[in-house]
Amino acid sequence: MSCNFKWDCPAGSFPYTVRQGDTLYGIAKNFETSVSRLAQLNSIEDINRINAGDVLCIPQPLQYFPACRTTNYYVVHTGDTIESIAEYFGVSSAQIVYSNIGIEPDELYDGMILCIPLAPPKVCIKISGDSLRLSYADGNEAVFDCSNSNRDFSSAIVQKQLDTSFGGKKRLNTLVPNIGISSRSARISDKDIILSDNDMDRVFNLIPVGAEVYVD
Repeated sequence: MSCNFKWDCPAGSFPYTVRQGDTLYGIAKNFETSVSRLAQLNSIEDINRINAGDVLCIPQPLQYFPACRTTNYYVVHTGDTIESIAEYFGVSSAQIVYSNIGIEPDELYDGMILCIPLAPPKVCIKISGDSLRLSYADGNEAVFDCSNSNRDFSSAIVQKQLDTSFGGKKRLNTLVPNIGISSRSARISDKDIILSDNDMDRVFNLIPVGAEVYVD
């Protein structure tokens, strides 16, 4: 298992693979942007001509909790700063401020929920047996105990679920149906990869949407 950190879209946008029947107008409407902005970001000369299989960069609109469109959440812990969070996720402090309308950068508080703009992930998840390993592009790693019954698949994190109504339950959903990473209290499938509540709190913040998942 080797991590693929390739992401050809700039921070503040995310990749989308064109499907058969897609039009630039339809894509722009679905993602609440404009045809002209899509064309400019992707250097498209003929807006009436896109091909299935092409990968387009989709600009991310401003967002704030709970309407974070990419559900790329981060739960502030004591000691966090806008600068430290931005550096971890590879975005600018200004992008975080713009994506969380009304926040004061110097007034973060423990438990505050932020929407993080999408950017190329610096970490991937490797799961082998009962270990979940976070592998970073710089070679560093962090390992957590887990309960896992899955074998031989690769996927990516596509959604971060945060339910503030029931004690802040957290879950990371993958592209594979009914397989996610969660604590036991947030489990919704027998195929979920389970961590302790404390470890899930840490992993939830450390893994961004777009991070790849490898299970052997």
